[in-house]
Amino acid sequence: MNHEAVALKKRETWCDIIRGICSLAVVLSHIPGSPDKVIMYVTPFTLPAFFVLSGYFTKNCGGDVPAFLYSKVPKEIIHKLMFCFCISTLSLQVIAGLILHPSTIPEWLYNIMAAFALKPIATFFSILVLCSVYFMIINKICRDKPLPMMVAATALAAVGFAITRERIIQPWSWDTALVCVFFYIFGYCARQTGLISKFHFKPRHAILSGGVFFTLTTVLSLTIGVEHTRIIVGNNTFLSPLVSVPLFVTGIAFIICLAHVLPDKSKPVRLLMYIGRHSMLYFMIGGPVLAYVHYFNTLLYQAVQWRFLQSKWFILPVYFIMTTAATLIPSWFSDRFCPALNGQIRLPQGVVKKYPKACSAVCASIIFIGAGMIAAVMNGMIIPNNIYARHYPIHGVDVSSYQGKIDWKELAAQDVRFAYIKATEGSSHRDRCFSDNWQAVSETDIKAGAYHFFSFESPGRTQAENFISAVPDAANALPPAVDLEYYGSYAGNPLPAEKIAPELRDLLDALERHYGKRPIIYVTEPTYLQYVYTYFADYDIWFRSVVTDPPDGNWRFWQYTSREQLKGYDGREKFIDMNVFLGTEEEWNIFLHNGK
Repeated sequence: MNHEAVALKKRETWCDIIRGICSLAVVLSHIPGSPDKVIMYVTPFTLPAFFVLSGYFTKNCGGDVPAFLYSKVPKEIIHKLMFCFCISTLSLQVIAGLILHPSTIPEWLYNIMAAFALKPIATFFSILVLCSVYFMIINKICRDKPLPMMVAATALAAVGFAITRERIIQPWSWDTALVCVFFYIFGYCARQTGLISKFHFKPRHAILSGGVFFTLTTVLSLTIGVEHTRIIVGNNTFLSPLVSVPLFVTGIAFIICLAHVLPDKSKPVRLLMYIGRHSMLYFMIGGPVLAYVHYFNTLLYQAVQWRFLQSKWFILPVYFIMTTAATLIPSWFSDRFCPALNGQIRLPQGVVKKYPKACSAVCASIIFIGAGMIAAVMNGMIIPNNIYARHYPIHGVDVSSYQGKIDWKELAAQDVRFAYIKATEGSSHRDRCFSDNWQAVSETDIKAGAYHFFSFESPGRTQAENFISAVPDAANALPPAVDLEYYGSYAGNPLPAEKIAPELRDLLDALERHYGKRPIIYVTEPTYLQYVYTYFADYDIWFRSVVTDPPDGNWRFWQYTSREQLKGYDGREKFIDMNVFLGTEEEWNIFLHNGK
């Protein structure tokens, strides 16, 4: 019998059951609209239980401290957390952006490293590392003796309780590490002394410990309120030993007893064990998966307006089942390509059936993600160019009567720095909302300009007259813009450049003479290549490209999406066009001053 088979025989399945229960408890407690009573009863034991198991699986460090730190911190914690953290950042929008802009992959990796070091994940990571370091120090001082180690761990936990103050020291802080090290060392000492393996668990033990746990939680909620209890147990805030210790101790006792009496040969429990072996994936990507489930439900509700889709009694079970099932897909891929990610050991052939089957899981995921991505792009939930456009600090909008009445102060509050407002079209048409928009935007800090929609059927001279009669000559306005794009049958049968270029030149020259600013030409890639590239290369370009970044760096503004949704307008068009300015804050100020 090989070494792996021996290890499999010694595997303690109750550990995987606990991890599975805790993973599902975390998913359940993070469902939008999850009742406080649900969170109150399912979350008290999740954090302590994982630290107990972490200590339970820790080997004796002996005298080789550097080897212990390497094996426990970088090897067992950093690379696994970093891998899962990378996965958790891969939203559909980020994936689309990385595919369209491969050059941004190094920056994406850098941002992950920065987020891992500076954001809340770093606090959680530091707690894991501190627990490992505290264990190593205590283990060395106490010479691996269980009783002195537990005394030292209790002392540290007392310090952690003492320095915790509600709303002053936040959850997941260093006081949390001092308390968690108690659970960590308890798990280690339980393994050393055989405390758990020697105990003969019976169903009555699970019933008794569970009854005490639920009774204490209920009494606490009646004493200080359900919401306050939910905050204490949901955020793992160690406010007082009198409040926290009974909850965590009875909760851990209940979950350990329950894990030992559940029939590990039954299919539901085997599935629970499978989830337990992938608990880290559930922790790190369960949130994004849950967000997508919520997003798809929101899309469905917008389409059919069925009220039960917004009911918490529908959301709670359906979100829970769908999130749990969807996270099984990356778990299967972890089994297939990275089995050591969660420390799981491959089960011997024929012992446990894998969940889910590869074919159905892959097909379902492809259909699910494909349909979701199409719906998300169409509904403006995914904007592929966001990953590239966010490099530019100056963002703005362009609007017309389709956006209806606009609250410009509301747009300004959403970091809109500039706006181009449709004024005219052809030789006679004027946008009915232009005057109101022009007046209202002047009362904000948004820099505004007007644009004209070029007509292939009118002389450039008369189009210029229409624009000049409608748009005031404001010294602080952005340069006028001319929207040159195909419409109607011209997309399939464009007019020759020799015919359009002279009329466009007449329009541009007239606007420059009147306003004293060289106009900007708004183009799509086809109109740019046919009409502008050869004849108007010396003009600033406003490029429309809503799938990729502009193919040519010779542009001043870039319309990177037409599917953004902002607050502050009530027209028949729910989307609004978003643009960026090519340049820094300093270059933006120079552009405003010079008008070019």
